[in-house]
Amino acid sequence: MNNIRVLHLIDSLDLGGAQTVIFGLLRHYDHSRFEIVLAALHANRKSIFFKRAAELGVRVVPLSPQRSAPFFLCSLPWLLFKGRFDVVHCHLYVSNWVGKPLAKLFGVPVVISHDHCFEPFRFHNRLASILDGWANRFADRILAISEKIRADLIKFERVSPERIEVISNGFSGSPAPDRKTRIQKIIGGGGRFVGWKRFDRFLLIASKLLELDPEYLFIVVGGGPEESALRSFAAQLGIAESIVWVGILPRLETFFSAIDLFILTSEREEVPMILLEAMHSGVPCACVAINPARTALSDSLLSLDPQETEAQWAHSIHSLFQNSEHLSQLGARGQNHALKSYMAQDRMRRIEQIYVDLLSSNR
Repeated sequence: MNNIRVLHLIDSLDLGGAQTVIFGLLRHYDHSRFEIVLAALHANRKSIFFKRAAELGVRVVPLSPQRSAPFFLCSLPWLLFKGRFDVVHCHLYVSNWVGKPLAKLFGVPVVISHDHCFEPFRFHNRLASILDGWANRFADRILAISEKIRADLIKFERVSPERIEVISNGFSGSPAPDRKTRIQKIIGGGGRFVGWKRFDRFLLIASKLLELDPEYLFIVVGGGPEESALRSFAAQLGIAESIVWVGILPRLETFFSAIDLFILTSEREEVPMILLEAMHSGVPCACVAINPARTALSDSLLSLDPQETEAQWAHSIHSLFQNSEHLSQLGARGQNHALKSYMAQDRMRRIEQIYVDLLSSNR
């Protein structure tokens, strides 16, 4: 079981939590036993994470340089034919839908489906649900990043529970340097600008905080289809001058070092990568406790009651800022929790064991 060839297949090398998860995992793979190739259906040297992917020390294969031309329909089968992979590990939608059946067609012994996605359309759109369920039949094991995704796969796609294993996100990196002691009332938010991320809530919280204290400043990183609508909403609330829109960043170290608090307001995901990154960096965090996974973090961050309003959340956050020592302690507790419970190295060892076990049984 040495020199096991593994292909990680992902939709793109653009901004996304799944990309961050993969890079964290691949930093810790066992070089003595595994040979890794990372392929992206759509990628080129201008992709946000292309350089970061190359820094992993693995071979990076862009299968289509542009989204408008799906060259991967030809280049992926050729890669599978020439690569003689022992394992194909698929991430995100199109990679799972296309990669798994093609991998089985080309005789790959082990096919892994890694499910990172909380978007509701997959289970509520009939065509997407049928396609996703059909593709999952070709997976020897499905890795889900949360219990919610596992439950939905069982409920909507009738996937056998024994084929699914929950492996939560893990962050890779060294502890952040000591943070500044002076609190400047700078609050951050970030991610993809899509509806279920609920950045409208973030802006409403910002407006209520500014009513309490006009010295607050807000920094937002990310991008997406709703950016224009969110900017317009900020203008309607009269807080546009207090919001700094940074755009998409391949690395978030400077963002985390600049803020005093990170707020997560999304309504579907459990513990996303950007929250783990913030905690790991020692940034005090606040999030809406909409599920048990977030509720379990109540000792490590400011837990916001989902039954309360944005105005009530703003008062809780403002009260936190009145005690700088408590704010710093919250950041330290979050960092300690991330280091103990959410490290990528532990996840990678488990995934590698799954590879070995399935190869032994399938061969």
